[in-house]
Amino acid sequence: MGHHLSWYDLIPGYHEFLDFLRQNFLHTVVFNGGIMPKNPTIDTAHHIIAAFLVFFILIVISLFVKKKLRDVELLIIPSKNFNVITFFELILETLLQIMKDIIGKDYKRHLPLIGSLALFILFSNLLGIIPGFTPPTDNLNTTLACGLLVFIYFNYHGFRVNGLGHITHLANPVGAWWGWFLSPLLFPVEVVGLLVRPFSLAIRLAGNMIGDHKVLLAFAGIMPILVPLPFFVLGLLVSIIQTGVFCLLTCVYISLHTQEEAH
Repeated sequence: MGHHLSWYDLIPGYHEFLDFLRQNFLHTVVFNGGIMPKNPTIDTAHHIIAAFLVFFILIVISLFVKKKLRDVELLIIPSKNFNVITFFELILETLLQIMKDIIGKDYKRHLPLIGSLALFILFSNLLGIIPGFTPPTDNLNTTLACGLLVFIYFNYHGFRVNGLGHITHLANPVGAWWGWFLSPLLFPVEVVGLLVRPFSLAIRLAGNMIGDHKVLLAFAGIMPILVPLPFFVLGLLVSIIQTGVFCLLTCVYISLHTQEEAH
């Protein structure tokens, strides 16, 4: 497999799909708008194909687990061996404990979002460890979509819990009467800090995955047998840690904006 090829290039219709994006979307919507230089070379659309692949894997595993959990005896008596069910239980129990510690009351209502993000990001990151695959999370488009989803979600729940207090808290984060005198200075700072959160989530995740993938490819190119092994282990740790960091910060943002009145 050539240096510039991946398993995605072997998927029927991949290059036709890439040409379709070049001709109909990427140039007209993004690049001619002045965000990027004119007439750029679009090298890959791997993040789209990889994201669909991760979705497919998660759907298949979920259906398998659902079928297994129909056995009542299996629900009552946990398996002694590590399997797919115990893997999901480990992830969900860890998430629930983190959410309980950070978000506190009513933490379970946020499990669908945080659990889905955790599984998608983790499996996306792990996909990059497999030679010939590149993860969807090493592309800023994917990670920014996740960050914007979190941004919309915690702002929605901020309004749900605090109403207009979600906005007034930005003008007077101190909460005291004298804090309103500082609002002309604090409000722009708080708004910028709020708006930058999805970008910080996106850049942090994408940057770490790009760096990890480049290091792994560099050492795999030197000697693909033994030299890359420590970096495969490092890649596994980075994949898990970055998933945890993203979910941890999501919990922090939800907590900050759903408990403002209490603070």
